[in-house]
Amino acid sequence: DIKPENILLHDGRALVADFGIALAASKAGGTRMTETGMSLGTPHYMSPEQAMGEREITARSDVYALGCVLYEMLTGEPPFTGVTAQAIVARVVTESPRPMVPQRHTIPIHVEAAVLTALEKLPADRFATAAEFAEALANPAATVARTAMRPTAVPIRRGWIAGGALAVLGLIVGLLLGSRISGSGDVGQDAVVRATLGLGDSAAVRAIGNLRLAIDPAGQRIAFVGADGTDESLWVRDLNQAVARPLRDTKGAFAPFFSPDGRSIGFFTTTGTRAQLKVISIADGTSRTLVPDSVASYGGADWGDNGQIYFTHARRGLARVPAAGGAVTMVSQPDSTSGVLEHDYPDVLPGSRRALVMLWKGSIGANHIGVIDLKSGEVTDLTQGSYARFAAPGFVVIGTSEARVLAVRFDPDRGRLLGTPAIVLQDVQQEASNGTVQFAVSESGALAYQGRTTGSDGLVWVDRSGGRIPVDSSMTGSFGSVALSPDGTQIAVSMSGGGGSDIWIKQLSTGAFSRLPFGENSGADRPVWTTDGRGVAFLATRTERRTAWVRRADGSDSARAAARTGTRADEIAFDPLGRYVILRTEGAGPGTRRLMAVPTAGDSTPRMLVSSQFDHYAMTLSPDGNWLAYVSEESGTPEVYVRPFPNTDSARIAVSVSGGQEPVWRRDGKELFFRDPRGAMYAVAVTTGAQFTHGSPSLLFAAPGLAKLPYHRAYDVHPDGKRFLMITSGGLDSRGIEVILNWRVELERLEKAAK
Repeated sequence: DIKPENILLHDGRALVADFGIALAASKAGGTRMTETGMSLGTPHYMSPEQAMGEREITARSDVYALGCVLYEMLTGEPPFTGVTAQAIVARVVTESPRPMVPQRHTIPIHVEAAVLTALEKLPADRFATAAEFAEALANPAATVARTAMRPTAVPIRRGWIAGGALAVLGLIVGLLLGSRISGSGDVGQDAVVRATLGLGDSAAVRAIGNLRLAIDPAGQRIAFVGADGTDESLWVRDLNQAVARPLRDTKGAFAPFFSPDGRSIGFFTTTGTRAQLKVISIADGTSRTLVPDSVASYGGADWGDNGQIYFTHARRGLARVPAAGGAVTMVSQPDSTSGVLEHDYPDVLPGSRRALVMLWKGSIGANHIGVIDLKSGEVTDLTQGSYARFAAPGFVVIGTSEARVLAVRFDPDRGRLLGTPAIVLQDVQQEASNGTVQFAVSESGALAYQGRTTGSDGLVWVDRSGGRIPVDSSMTGSFGSVALSPDGTQIAVSMSGGGGSDIWIKQLSTGAFSRLPFGENSGADRPVWTTDGRGVAFLATRTERRTAWVRRADGSDSARAAARTGTRADEIAFDPLGRYVILRTEGAGPGTRRLMAVPTAGDSTPRMLVSSQFDHYAMTLSPDGNWLAYVSEESGTPEVYVRPFPNTDSARIAVSVSGGQEPVWRRDGKELFFRDPRGAMYAVAVTTGAQFTHGSPSLLFAAPGLAKLPYHRAYDVHPDGKRFLMITSGGLDSRGIEVILNWRVELERLEKAAK
C-alpha cells in the first residue's frame, strides 16, 4: 500500500511501513484478494487495474503508486483528485494525468517523462520494476531512449466551450488557435464571438471578496486569481493556449491589472489588513514591490499610459507611483461632507488625464461612479453604480449591485456621459462586500467576465470538530456579521439587499425573521447585543456620519446613539458591568483604528484605551469585565492580545501565535476563541478575575467556506461553549471565464436598437 502515510524517513532512508492489506484481507476472508477481485487501497494512489478489481495485481501496480507519490511531491497534489472515492477512481481509470512542467516549471523534462511513464494506464507500458523507475529518474538519456520508442498521442483538452452548433465551435477554435486573430485581438470587422474559456483541470477562478479578473490591452491574455493550495495566486490564460498557468511568487494575490504593453501585471497582497502593491513580469516571473505600505487593502489600481500606477491609498484617496518605482504622490482626497468616503478601483482613461473611480458612500447601494482629474484631483459625480470601466472608443461600462452591467456613451476628453445607461449584460458576478463586479474590458474591444456563481449565504451551527448543522435551511441571503443574544435564543445578523444593508432579528424559538429598520442606504451592520439582551447596537450612517446606534430588538422604540459622543465609529462593544461603551474609531489609514471607552455616567469624554501607529480593532470584553481582548497589527501580522480593563496601560499579553483575528470570549470566561488568517478556529483556555492566565492555542477545526471579516468578526459562540454560529460563504470557484470578442460592435448595435 504505497502512499505518503506509509513512507517513513529514518537515518536518511525511506522505509515502506505497510505491506499488509492483501494479507489481512486473505486471512479475514479465507480467500485471496486476486481471487475475489476485491479493490483495496487508497483511491489517490491506486493503479487502474487495482481500481477496476483486476484479479492479477503485479509489481507494476506498486510502480504506479510510487509514481503517484512522486507526482504529488513535485506538484503538491496527486495526479487525480475528486470529492468522493468514486470520482477519484473514475478519473484514475478514464483520464490522463495533467502534465507536470506547466504546474511547476523547474521540474526537469526527463523527470516528468519518468513519472508519466510510471502512471501509464496499461501495466505493460510502465516500468517493470522500481529499479527501472529509479534509473530513469537518475539518467536522462535512459528516459529519452525509452519514451522515443513509444507512439505519441496528443490529447484534446477542453479549451473553448461554445453554446452553439458544432460549426460555431469549429469557427471559434479556428479563430483562437489558428492565425486569424490579428495583433489587436479583432476577429473580423463586424464579427462578435461569445465563448466560455476553459482553464484546464487544475485551475479555477477563486471566489475571493475582491477583484479577480483582468484582460490585457490586446485582448489576447487573461489574468485571474486562482488556487495555490489553500491560498490564492495569479494565473494567466493565453487565448492561443489550451490551459491556464500559474505565476510563481504571487501567493495571496488579488486585484490584478495589466501594463499598457501587456508584458507585466500589477497586483496586491496583504498581511492581515496591510496591503502591498507589486508588479510581476509575465515572461520571466520576476516580481518587485512598488509600495510596501500606505496601500488600502481594498480599492484596486490601474496602470496609466504615462508610466504611472494609480491606486487607492490607505488614506482613502487616489495616489500614484511611478511604475519603475519611486515616491508616492497623493492625487485626490474624498469629500466626506458629500458622503463620499473613498475613491476606489480606478480605471485610467487614455492619455492619463482622468480616471474613472467608484465613489464609496458606505454601502454598495449608495455608491456612485465618478471621474477624477488626475492633475487637480477634482472629482465629478457621473451616475449611480458600483464599478466602472472604459470601453474604447467611447463607452463607460458600469457594474451594479444587482449583478448587471450597463453601458452608456462617454466623452473621455471632457469626462462626461452622453446618454442614459442601458443594460447590456445580466448575471455577472458581483461582490456584496465591496461592490466590485467581475468583468474587464480590453483596449481592443474584448470583454472577459465571470458569470454569476454566488449562491446565498446561510447561517450554520458549527461544533468544535467542524461539523455543521443549518440554523434554518430557508434562511438565506447576503449576510455580513452575526451576534447571538446572551441567552442564545435570538440572532442579530446584517444582511445586504435592495441596495443597502440592514439588521435582521431571528427568533430561534418561533422561527420569526424580521428587519430592524434604520434608514435607506444607511449601511447598518456589525450588530452587538446589549448586556441585558433586550437591545441590539450596530454601526450605520446617518447625515453622512457613521457611528454606533442602538434599538430594542423587538423594534418598539426609535434608534438612539449608543454612546454619549459624536465620534465616528466602526465597531462597538459593551462593558458587562455597565460602566463604559467601547468604540473603535473609523479607519482612514494605517494607525487610525483606535480603541476608546465612553463612560455611561458622569463625564462623557472618551478615554483612549489602545492607540499607536498601528491598527487595533475587534475588541471584546471578558464576561467579568476585567479583561479586554483585541487584535493589533503591531508585529506586522494581526495577533490577538489581552489587556486589563479599564487600566489597559498596566499590561499587554499576547495570546495568538502566527496570526490571530476575530476574538470572542466563551460566555463563562473559561476560553477565548479566535481564527487565524485562513479561517481556522482556535481555543485558548483562560482564567480571568484579578489575574489573567492562558494556555496554548488549540486548533478546533479548519473548515472551508465559512465567511470571515477583516476588522470585526463573522461568528459568535453559543452560551454552552459547544458550538459556533457562523456564516457559510455562498461564493463558488469558477472553472471557466466568459469572453466576448469585438464586444464594442455589439455595444454600438445595442445603442442603435435603443434609439
